[in-house]
Amino acid sequence: MAGRPLLKAELSAQRSRDYLMEQRDSFIQKHGEDLGAFYFLLMLIQTHGKKRLKSGNVTALRALAHDLHAIYVKHTQ
Repeated sequence: MAGRPLLKAELSAQRSRDYLMEQRDSFIQKHGEDLGAFYFLLMLIQTHGKKRLKSGNVTALRALAHDLHAIYVKHTQ
């Protein structure tokens, strides 16, 4: 059963997700499972951080830094 046609925003979100999955698969194919996943994560963090910095969203940057620190602490203790 076919559903309703997707809205423009839904199509954009789907294309964005598809693009990210292609990027993730490309990193994993080039660098292996662990290193590829790590490089993909770095790319996401860099992209997210740049967007928040450009928009002046200091709260989001602080939240990103907080989350990264929590991940670091979790894996180094």
